[in-house]
Amino acid sequence: MSILKKLFGGRGGQDSQAEDLFESVHGLTDVGLDRDNNEDYFLVDPLKNLFIVADGMGGHNAGEVASLNATEAVNDHLTPKILAEIKGDRIKINDELNDCLYIANQKILDMAENNVSCQGMGCTLVVALVERGALHTGHVGDARAYLCDANGINLLTTDHSKVMELVEAGQMTLEEARQSPLKNELSQAIGSPLPIIPDYNFTALKNGDKVLLCSDGLWDMLADEEICRIVNQAQPAKSICEELVKKANDAGGHDNITVVVFEYREP
Repeated sequence: MSILKKLFGGRGGQDSQAEDLFESVHGLTDVGLDRDNNEDYFLVDPLKNLFIVADGMGGHNAGEVASLNATEAVNDHLTPKILAEIKGDRIKINDELNDCLYIANQKILDMAENNVSCQGMGCTLVVALVERGALHTGHVGDARAYLCDANGINLLTTDHSKVMELVEAGQMTLEEARQSPLKNELSQAIGSPLPIIPDYNFTALKNGDKVLLCSDGLWDMLADEEICRIVNQAQPAKSICEELVKKANDAGGHDNITVVVFEYREP
């Protein structure tokens, strides 16, 4: 087994040789142009078929503490034993994704309570788990999951934000939400004192489908159509991630930018 097929994550870039279910996989994060430090974190584990993007916030350097520890909490909970027990059962997968997000939330709350430097920290978090033929996602906040295929781009997650609540209520269009000064005001986040209600999504996958997980440093800079054009290029995931980050920086790079891309391959 290639050493690249191990668990990895971080604040840089990482790649993986093709696993059974993936043609190519890559994760990349960048500080952007306006920030002094990178508070995002990602995890890519093709052996577990597990992918995570976290976007930290709050406190001096505490955002990066929140994103790292929340990611680790999810990964630690989703052990190979648990993954084997829930395999093929959508209800159990939904429950475990919810549980790992609740656990991550409590970990961040406990850290903030016990360390004054961590008070007010939190993060958004999106988790993707792939089984043969299916993508399962759970998220809290506005870190997103997209599916890109021959038909275009499909946003799989619904932002936990004030503007998205207005969109769902019919009081604002998606384009108005993108331009609204309230667009970064979250209704849910990991580490928030308010209760969280994670969202779960199930999506069937076809051979050649590409999945993108990203922080708002990407989707806030680029239109979905531009994201789709880049992701659907006939390029390895590494090249796609690099171009996404470059284009987000070219558009202003106002935030940390984190992307995870993988191409699904039918067994």
